[in-house]
Amino acid sequence: MSALGLDAGNLAGGFSPAGEQDWRAAVEKALKGADFDKVLTKTTRDGYKIQPLYPQTVEAKARPARAAAGPWTLSQRVDHPHDSDAAHLALADLEGGADGLVLVGKAGVGARGFGAAPSALATRLDGVMPELVRIRLDAGTDTSDLAAELAGIAARRGDDAGVLSVDFGFDPLAAYAATGATAPALESWGKELADLSRHGFAGTLITGDGRAVHDAGGTPAQELAYVLATLVEALRAGGKAGLDMADMSGRALAILSADADIFPGIAKLRAMRLLWARVLDASSLPEAPLRIEAETAWRMMSRADPYVNLLRVTAAVSAAGLGGADGVTVLPHTLALGLPDGFARRVARNIQNVLTGESNLYRVADPAGGSGYIEAVTQEMAEAAWKLFQRIEAEGGAIAAMTSDSFPKQVAEARAALEKDIARRKVPLTGVSEFPNIAEKTPAVLMPAPEAGETGLMPAMRVAALFEAFRDRADAAKDRPTAFLAAIGNVPDFNARAMFAANALAAGGIAAKTGDGGTDAAEIASAALQSGSKLAVICSSDALYADHAVALVTALKSAGVSEVWLAGRGGEQEAALKGAGVTRFIYAGCDILEMLDAAHAAFGG
Repeated sequence: MSALGLDAGNLAGGFSPAGEQDWRAAVEKALKGADFDKVLTKTTRDGYKIQPLYPQTVEAKARPARAAAGPWTLSQRVDHPHDSDAAHLALADLEGGADGLVLVGKAGVGARGFGAAPSALATRLDGVMPELVRIRLDAGTDTSDLAAELAGIAARRGDDAGVLSVDFGFDPLAAYAATGATAPALESWGKELADLSRHGFAGTLITGDGRAVHDAGGTPAQELAYVLATLVEALRAGGKAGLDMADMSGRALAILSADADIFPGIAKLRAMRLLWARVLDASSLPEAPLRIEAETAWRMMSRADPYVNLLRVTAAVSAAGLGGADGVTVLPHTLALGLPDGFARRVARNIQNVLTGESNLYRVADPAGGSGYIEAVTQEMAEAAWKLFQRIEAEGGAIAAMTSDSFPKQVAEARAALEKDIARRKVPLTGVSEFPNIAEKTPAVLMPAPEAGETGLMPAMRVAALFEAFRDRADAAKDRPTAFLAAIGNVPDFNARAMFAANALAAGGIAAKTGDGGTDAAEIASAALQSGSKLAVICSSDALYADHAVALVTALKSAGVSEVWLAGRGGEQEAALKGAGVTRFIYAGCDILEMLDAAHAAFGG
């Protein structure tokens, strides 16, 4: 650089310093009068705004994260309903790099239609050395039975229970909300906690399981508030049963869902630690690390194009690891289709192996510390969750808020808003609502997923299921429904809207055949008739619509096409187009689910 006459230490010396006001002035100029907030800020589902630019948070300090040095626990689900098969898969997971197992019971919040009865545990752990593995129970109302089975196995083996790391995962409120189990009373909750503690296992005792809220469509702040309120309720329950409050607070577990939205995911885990520290301080309890287990979100898993799930869970694991999770469980990419086979399980654990062993994501204590954006979102999310937590406490605590339907109603409202955004593709789903591939091959699973109706007070959802129902209707048809895209003009004129229409229809399993274009209405109508389709969607530019759309609609209807739609908004021609026979306008922001229902109806499906 010096040979060129440049000072390597002052390459920016020729530019005048710029501050936020200079940037704001440049942005206002580029916006040309458009509203800054509407264009460049985003309001989250929890009501706070995401700004386009944040200053560095110079005074920020690294948040305390994983209590133990080293990588987070890499856990795999033991969910096969056949005991010997479950043992075989679990051993393969451990040999392939896992150091944690999640023992899934049929009544578990995360069972997803699989799991086994507690009595089968000995066979399922055949060959496993529990003292070398961290174990988490996901058994819901069967937790006590499963814990007793595990204690019996340890006794028969001569193992010291105190060296076995067991997280009971016992959250009776989550089981009540998600599976329809009986609502817990404080006394029975405390008694079960006392019984669990007598086993003498190392590991966590009290649990707040946020998956029930996330699965049901809840917001990040709702999930955090629920976990916090449940942990506080567990402290009360255990205290009434004679357990030591300080001991319980030091053995607390938060189970959070990690989805593909990386930066809010990082902030959610960091906010959880802030909130727990605030509760301990307000309760005059000693500082204690909170164990956070992250599980990749069931809500984001799709049956359609399941390989995209690999991208989703990779982003989710990155968020969980960078946010400071103590343990991570990856749902295999085929779980929405059925029980994952060995390959799907291998890929699930190797995602974590790569991110820890090759990308070394665990080595920095708090890599997001000091980021103006992450610090601000962490604080905003924590404050939003704290307000919800205070509201739950004011209603009498977690049990009262859940059984009175107050909190579930809030989650249901959040779900309705999310479904509306999904329908309008404000929340795009790659491979499902965006860029769907209706010719994809379905990967193999060990057994199909059981038919699952909505159960519990807060039933779980998968956002992709809204579109997959239409895909199923198309797949079940003798001949796949195919729409004709009546293109006007040349390729540059109609290509963008034709691609939009084809993708929107494919989201519901409907194929599309694009015409050759041109401006002769009779020729285009003849091609539509020869296609045999009952639905034609006119595609072109606004300029060509003005000159040719009404005539083409008339020609299509005269040729016998029963349904004629137009890609784009009607604008000044809307009345004339409707009068000629257009029954629907499809455009970015329209309700695609409503459109797909109408399309299937047009084909008699």
